[in-house]
Amino acid sequence: INRNRNILFRIELAIETGKLVVKRSQDKYSNIVEEKSKSTGTTKVLSKNDINLIGLVLELMDTYPEDIILYTNDYSMENLCTMLKIRFRPLYKKGIEEKMYFEVYCPYCKTLYKPEDLGKKCERCGLQLKKRLLQKEKI
Repeated sequence: INRNRNILFRIELAIETGKLVVKRSQDKYSNIVEEKSKSTGTTKVLSKNDINLIGLVLELMDTYPEDIILYTNDYSMENLCTMLKIRFRPLYKKGIEEKMYFEVYCPYCKTLYKPEDLGKKCERCGLQLKKRLLQKEKI
């Protein structure tokens, strides 16, 4: 607990002294990320904060294209970064080796749906929709 307090204190101090800036991405960059996540089937997996963070990376890449690396342990974020040509590094575990595209479908009647329908129920049979791997590519 003391370690966490120390970390929080250091973060607050960095913000107060201007060494750490809290920022949101511009809407145009977040929109790019959202559109790409729809096309890859990761819309429901990523949070608004994930999308905003990746959008901020895209925004910063316009200014510092060689210096930006996103550190994450989230495979869905890594997958999306690969498709957006964003450099990333895993923190604690091995990162992805392939980029993956998914589709949303009903496991019973095999009807296909839009990625944003993941988690809803099938309109034909009422079963919970799932995602499945559509395509893999080595990175």
